[in-house]
Amino acid sequence: MNDIDPKSLRTFLAEQNLMFLADQPVVYHCHHFNLFLDQTIDDALGTEASQRLRMRAGREFSHQLIAAVCKRAEAETPPERIRLATELFRAMGHGKLEMNADSTGGSARGTFLHYGHAWHEKYGSRVRRREPADAFAAGFAAAAIEVAYDLPAGSVDGHELECVAMRAPGCAFKFNPSAELEATRQAIGPQQSLAVSGPSIDGIGENIIEPVCRGLQEFTAGVAGDERGVVEAFGVFVTMHQAGYYNRISYDAVDWVAKHAPQSVSVLEDLLRESGHVCVFNTFGGILLSPEWEGLVGPLTEDPRDIVVWCMAIARAFGFGHWAVTEFEPERRLVLRTPTSYESVFYRTRHGLSSTPNEYMLQGAALATAQLAHRVRWKNKPRLTPEYYQELFKGGVPWKAVQTKAVVRGDAYSEVVVTKVGAE
Repeated sequence: MNDIDPKSLRTFLAEQNLMFLADQPVVYHCHHFNLFLDQTIDDALGTEASQRLRMRAGREFSHQLIAAVCKRAEAETPPERIRLATELFRAMGHGKLEMNADSTGGSARGTFLHYGHAWHEKYGSRVRRREPADAFAAGFAAAAIEVAYDLPAGSVDGHELECVAMRAPGCAFKFNPSAELEATRQAIGPQQSLAVSGPSIDGIGENIIEPVCRGLQEFTAGVAGDERGVVEAFGVFVTMHQAGYYNRISYDAVDWVAKHAPQSVSVLEDLLRESGHVCVFNTFGGILLSPEWEGLVGPLTEDPRDIVVWCMAIARAFGFGHWAVTEFEPERRLVLRTPTSYESVFYRTRHGLSSTPNEYMLQGAALATAQLAHRVRWKNKPRLTPEYYQELFKGGVPWKAVQTKAVVRGDAYSEVVVTKVGAE
């Protein structure tokens, strides 16, 4: 068996700014987004149904990724494949798994698992959690067993029995044959992504965005989980994560709520937008405030245009899509366009066209970009704590974001217009 360095598996569709690992779509996201999104799905579906969906989504896209990596490494035996899968999990920043399993199931123990560890670090001193947090890890490990023993995708279920987020000393899982197989769904790779992407768009500050994007791509190429399987960078816990996981749990949750509680769809959509807002405010903000950023780009300014342009570079480097600013009037108006996003690629490939714009991450992210540009006093080097976030927005958000065009609706590009309240 040939070992593979995960860095060597990472590729980009350059004009689309989409990122792939062994031709499987991935993005970088931080623990603020990951925890908020999972909690949103819990609130929408209830904990039991949410854990089942999140485990299945983790299993589906991890099966595709692990199978692709094992094929490239020519890993043929179950121990080789399990070892490769757990090393991949660690390198992507999800923690460490020790597995004891065969074709009939088994068990695993986890340490520093991203969701449980990050939840404990962020909330553990204030909130007592009553349900485990690592449904993604359960799905990943179940997929590792499936690939290791050449079992059909979706044939192994994973359940977390103990979790550090519940103040257990570690995380423990069990695995059993699944009672029912899920139907095989459309895979999403570079070719499928290109098929639903529009022509590239140039916007304001391209001469700045492109070099910064390349610099961030080069920097992140060397980032991988440490001996714990944790990536701590830019003041956050970072993961390389399957884009399909985020998209499936979001869109499946919207579909379920639309069928069972249609009056609550708008509430769920608002929370999905908020997850994008939380992500960009904390992750992009943390990057801008980090010493790594100053070393790469230079000192921060408080010019709103600089902040907006830099946010576009970060989004592109992290695989979110080819975000571009086509209009910007400080304190009045921001127009963000992209011919593709990791959301639109997934939805168009798997669901077809939508009657309404539904790139929730993009919508929330555009709003957060305006907030970062105008409301943060960067020279004061604020700490982006939950308390600071609440303090800043407790009186409401003085900007509003509306998606006016959408690739998922058949438009050539997606567009979000952000305006200051009262300045329309």
